[in-house]
Amino acid sequence: MKRKFLNIMLVLLLLFSGKALHAQKRDLSLAEALALAAKGNKELQVQMLEEIRFQEITRETQSYLLPNISANAAYSRYFDRQVIFLPGSFAGTNKPVQEVAVGGKNAFNGFLSLSQPLFMESVRREKQAALINERIQKERTIDLQSQLAFQISASYFELLLMNSQLSLQQQSLSRNIRALIDTRALFAQGRGLKVDTLRSYIAVENLKSSISYLKNNIEVSGIRLKRLMGLNEVSEIKPTDSLNIEHDQAGFYTLDQALQTAALNRHDINLQKLSIEHGQKQLSVRKAEYLPQISVVGQYQVQAQADNLNFGNYSLPRTSFLGLQLTIPIFNGNRTNAQLNQARIKVRQEKIRLSDLQEEMNAELAAIISRWKEANAQLIVQKTTVEAAELNYTMMNDRYKNGLSSRLELTDAELSLTQGKINYLQAVYNLKVLYVELQRSLGLLKL
Repeated sequence: MKRKFLNIMLVLLLLFSGKALHAQKRDLSLAEALALAAKGNKELQVQMLEEIRFQEITRETQSYLLPNISANAAYSRYFDRQVIFLPGSFAGTNKPVQEVAVGGKNAFNGFLSLSQPLFMESVRREKQAALINERIQKERTIDLQSQLAFQISASYFELLLMNSQLSLQQQSLSRNIRALIDTRALFAQGRGLKVDTLRSYIAVENLKSSISYLKNNIEVSGIRLKRLMGLNEVSEIKPTDSLNIEHDQAGFYTLDQALQTAALNRHDINLQKLSIEHGQKQLSVRKAEYLPQISVVGQYQVQAQADNLNFGNYSLPRTSFLGLQLTIPIFNGNRTNAQLNQARIKVRQEKIRLSDLQEEMNAELAAIISRWKEANAQLIVQKTTVEAAELNYTMMNDRYKNGLSSRLELTDAELSLTQGKINYLQAVYNLKVLYVELQRSLGLLKL
């Protein structure tokens, strides 16, 4: 009996500890979320490693311009002596060609070789192209950070919006529950209609459904935000910032100002320009393959042959040389010509992409500025609507207390006030997201 009791207590303890763990919340500001993403986002980590990989590619390319030194050693055991062919007169025979066995059955050979390119223009230009690739990867990292900052900011603002909506819905639910209690009491006293009670009940149930839906969306948005930040915690995200308009609305960009700023700061534009520069450099690399190559070559060789392994009696003849090697490309099956045409086509493609990207940037900025003006106008309208709804609710509440209006009129006023506040929050959210989107489009948003 005692063991059964202990088991029950253990199960209850585990259940309550699990609920407590699930109920934990982590306070998080937008600045903290961005800082966590800069360290924990997996996609960003992959891109940073890509930067390092291209640095190593540059080192590999540069190595072709540096000396190449190698040491080699070999041992061979001949079961039959090596044979050379000599004129018979040299070998003391009457044969036109006489084979002569030479050398020892044990052959040792060791040499040190050197090759130093003096003129290899294609490799030198390939190194320059590799350096451009490094810059491309850095721009991609910065562009990815900008996109990530926008995604996190938008997700964070969305979480703020839904939390604020949830708070308003819960307040509205509390008021509607009181209204339902009042209408039931009035109906029981014969002073109210059944339809009023039914309407209050439907309003309460609709609010419960909306609250449940919002809670589920908050949980899903929190999971998405944690994935962007690279967090594996089970705790729920609790945003600590507020939906307030902090930036200067009056000093917003005109389209001309926005285009000038974006042309200087857009990372995708800079990335595309670097792609064109890289393509042009690859074109020059292909042209350089028509040029000759000059290298310094040298070798120091030691060799020995004998029938025994008495190393002390070996003679070690040495051979060494140092010279220049010239390589002139003559014909390689038109491979270089085909690569040259491919490089030209690639440059044309990148220039077309740049033109298309600039047009897309112009359209994007024009759309954002237009949407900003509309969202700002909506904010003013919604703010006025909330003020009017608050005044209307106050008046209806006073009239209801003095018996001059029905509970139904007060419920309608409360519903209008709640909806007005929700619409105002949505307008603020739209402005904040548009502002961050504009900063990203201008190339000014950083992680």
